[in-house]
Amino acid sequence: MRFNLWEDCNRVPLTELLSFIVDNRGKTVPTAPSGHKLIATNCVTNNTLFPVYDKIRYLSEETYQTWFRAHPIPGDILFVNKGTPGRVCLVPDPVDFCIAQDMIALRADESKIYPKYLFTVLRSREIQQQIYNTNVGDVIPHFKKQFLDQLLIPIPERSIQESIGDLYYVLSLKAERNKKINDNLAA
Repeated sequence: MRFNLWEDCNRVPLTELLSFIVDNRGKTVPTAPSGHKLIATNCVTNNTLFPVYDKIRYLSEETYQTWFRAHPIPGDILFVNKGTPGRVCLVPDPVDFCIAQDMIALRADESKIYPKYLFTVLRSREIQQQIYNTNVGDVIPHFKKQFLDQLLIPIPERSIQESIGDLYYVLSLKAERNKKINDNLAA
């Protein structure tokens, strides 16, 4: 018997599978010479599980405490809205950064979906194509937050979600570790 996730499962709008969205978009955050890390969209890649710290900026404690509507927590999924929409990665534990414009953090409702499965599906060719098809903007592509409910996520039974999500996570972690070993050997 053949099982096809995209054909054999009910699909649910992404927004119905979330308990919270961290959305600090809207205005440019004031930066400081040091302090809390502020990551940008270049730090989120579909090639790593967690953000990379490339060209980060910093925020003062006051800005960190007062400027933001909310901060991501471990296990949230960072989702790029502008530039290269659809890139996603996980928020690590502990969280040592904050996010501002051009990305949001999605918090899965664990009573409805296994978070690692949601992360895996958001990286799938099918969902990435849905995101690409809804991009707007000729010069700088962006994905509007109101399009999140158009992303239809297949929902298999929980044990299948856990198997898919855990397998993808473990294989991705192993691939990242092997890359670091190879980079160290090459150096």
